[in-house]
Order: sequence, then C-alpha cells, then structure tokens
Amino acid sequence: MAAVRISSASMRQRFNGCDPDYIANVCHASCCRTSAHPSGIRVAVHISDRAAIEARGAAVDDDGMMVPRSGEKRCPFQDGETHLCGLHFTPDKPFSCIASPFSLAPGGRTLIVRNRWRKLKCYEDGARLPAYVAFRSSLDLLFGAAQAAAICAHLEAGGGDLDAEMDERVKTTLEEIAATRKAGKAQ
Repeated sequence: MAAVRISSASMRQRFNGCDPDYIANVCHASCCRTSAHPSGIRVAVHISDRAAIEARGAAVDDDGMMVPRSGEKRCPFQDGETHLCGLHFTPDKPFSCIASPFSLAPGGRTLIVRNRWRKLKCYEDGARLPAYVAFRSSLDLLFGAAQAAAICAHLEAGGGDLDAEMDERVKTTLEEIAATRKAGKAQ
C-alpha cells in the first residue's frame, strides 16, 4: 500500500458530475475531447485496458491513446447523437476513463482534481457537487468502496486534508496514465 494525501481543497471543487442527461444535453462528453490534437480526442488507454478496448473494435495508437473511427472526431465509444459512452456502465470501462478526474500532483503524493477538469463545462455548473461526490466512482476505483466512503464522510463532515492508503498497483497505474497523457499530449 502507498500513502496518498487527499487534498480537501481539490475535493471540494464543484462539478455537475457525469449523469447521462447532463452528458447528452449540456457537456456532450467534453472530457473525452480536445482541441489541442487533430484527432479531436485524446483519451489515454492504460496497457492493462488495451486488449479489452481493441476487442471491442477500437484502436489504440503507439502512444497509448485512443484513436477515433475514420472521419470522426470523437471517442469510438461515444454515440454521435446522444454523446453517451457505450462503455459508461460496463465492467470493462477503461481505468483511465474512470480515474480521469483525478491525478497525483507532481511528486506523486497528493491526489488532486486534474487542472484540465476546471476548464470543462461541468466545472461550477449544474448540480455543483463537490468532486468527491460528483466523481465518487473514481474514488471507489482508486481506494476501494470502504475507504472511499471514509474519505467522503471525512470531507462531508468538514475535515481537511487527510492521508489514505492506495494499492501500489493502482498508484502505479495512475502514474502510468499520467505519463501516457503527457507523452501523447492528451488533455
């Protein structure tokens, strides 16, 4: 297990969260898109998810980034009309997609909301839920449901920064995804 500090200030940033109505009618899955790359998307795929992604018919480039279908500028799993992800509620949704709101700050010790997320439509919009509520499934993935519940209860009670234990493999995966994003210049 690896000790990770949880930034309470970061966890209290407000977002709408990823509910289907908001995705379909407001944000149009802006978290999966980028204007900084000609493909229109830059979704990092961890090596552990690559086979499942490719088995579903999508491509992953040599940099570990998802490749859109020919002629499209969106994730191959995103519906062109509803903007909903075909993997959103599936057990093989990639780790990097679930964990996407969060990153480890430089030095790898403190969990924060990625800077990019404050540029998305969902920041300070809609339901304006604290990140620890809006992205609870991400915390469940990163810490396990029981520890995520304890983290959320601490924050809900007004607590400040706290230390938590993250599985070493999860921490390594989170760090590797960050490296993939950086190398692939993903948003």
